[in-house]
Amino acid sequence: MSATQPVLPGPTNGGFEEFYHYLDILRRRKSVVILVAIGFFCCAAVFARRLPDIYRSQTVILVDAQQVPSSYVQSTVSTSLQDRLSTIQQQVMSPTRLKNMIEKNGLFRELRGKVSEDELIQKIQKSTSVDVAGHFSSFKIAYQGENPKEVSQIANQLADTFISENLQARQEQFSGTAEFLDNELQLTKSKLEAKEQQLQGIKTTNVMDLPESKQFHLEALNNLRTQLAASEDRVRQAKQDKIMLEAMMNTNHPTIEVDGGNTRSASPLQSQIEKLEAHLAELRSQYGPNFPDVRKAQADLDRLKKKEAATKAKEPTPVQTEVIAPSPSTRNPVIEAQLAKLSQEIDEQTKLQGPLQQQIDFHVSKLERVPIFEQQIAGLMRDYDSLRSHYQSLLDKKLSAQMASELEIRQKGERFVILDSAPIPDRPSGPNRVLLGLAGLVLGLLGGVGLAIAIETMDLSVRSEHEATELLGIPVLAGIPQMYTALEVRSRRIRFALALIFTASLSGGLGLLISVVTRKIGLT
Repeated sequence: MSATQPVLPGPTNGGFEEFYHYLDILRRRKSVVILVAIGFFCCAAVFARRLPDIYRSQTVILVDAQQVPSSYVQSTVSTSLQDRLSTIQQQVMSPTRLKNMIEKNGLFRELRGKVSEDELIQKIQKSTSVDVAGHFSSFKIAYQGENPKEVSQIANQLADTFISENLQARQEQFSGTAEFLDNELQLTKSKLEAKEQQLQGIKTTNVMDLPESKQFHLEALNNLRTQLAASEDRVRQAKQDKIMLEAMMNTNHPTIEVDGGNTRSASPLQSQIEKLEAHLAELRSQYGPNFPDVRKAQADLDRLKKKEAATKAKEPTPVQTEVIAPSPSTRNPVIEAQLAKLSQEIDEQTKLQGPLQQQIDFHVSKLERVPIFEQQIAGLMRDYDSLRSHYQSLLDKKLSAQMASELEIRQKGERFVILDSAPIPDRPSGPNRVLLGLAGLVLGLLGGVGLAIAIETMDLSVRSEHEATELLGIPVLAGIPQMYTALEVRSRRIRFALALIFTASLSGGLGLLISVVTRKIGLT
């Protein structure tokens, strides 16, 4: 062969060559790939066959909305349905509740004594699922296990527990709201009564200082001031009349004493004048100088005096019957009586002005104190009105809470209703043994290919012309394939069948051992 003969390209001189290289490896090591794949498949098939049947049962619970419109009766439950479901689920799935449910319904009798109560509780917790459907209009409670009757029983029991816990939680929330409102009502009522007593005490002990008595004080003050002014006017008028009578007494003719022996007798005009002067003095003491009767009496008096003066001017001088006349008296009993009466009236009115002024000062002081009490009572009334408004608001809320509680008692509020009970399943829902077997087969193929490549990598023998060319650096003239006789072929096939049987048996035993171990440790 010529030295210039081209060398055959190696397996890594292109993508196709590399692919064919790996195919050659799989053809040479196909027995390893097949044995590993069969081993994994048998192990997975035995393990899947040994797995217990899993039954699944679920119940659908409908969230029935409040039947009475919320505009008429407002619910006091403020938490959302999602939060309440989460809380109820934690309560229902608590170890204490699950332990009571197991003992009450006699569940897992075959496992009693074999596993602990904590393991049974964990088994129920892991096997239970709660899924919300739609816009929280319903939710599903599902449970899966090995016993179909127990699966249905546990699912229905969990649904009943969810319903009872929801009803109890809502009633507790209603009762807690009502209790809180009742306590607030009692506290507000006590504060309101304290304010009422405080207001009543102020009004009782300070009747004359209240704003309501302001008009009374003003009217009394006006009347007293009017009386005081009238009294002062009467005193002033009496003093003027007294001065005028004293002046008249000094200027009038002296009266003739009858017992004194005076033979002069008063004329009829003089008697009328004296009577009219007495009457005029009385009128002035009562009404004042500008009163119509006073002015009329004064005019009559002036007329009589003019008439008397004219009469005296016409009459001759009277002849005295006695040579010696007694001395005339300067006393006028009528005027003196009027003066005494005026003095008495001045004293009485002066004494009356003192109590009137005291009463005026009393009412003025009360009027000065009215703004202080008015401000104090206004503050108390403001607090009282605020407390009363708060009390009425709490009372309305309490009545609303009581109505909402009545809705819950009569099952008219939001409630959980079992739409579909959990039936007893007639066929298992798992495990999917075919899928597990296929998964084992695929895993075995991948493991076989990896093992074949690893063996090929560790094997340093020359297996093809390409490897010889690369190793020696000279071209290979020809390649002679390995030849097997019929006996060798049959012997190889028998050895492969025996290896296959041994691998299947060993992997099947391994799958059986794994299933037993997992059952004992509670993994399945």
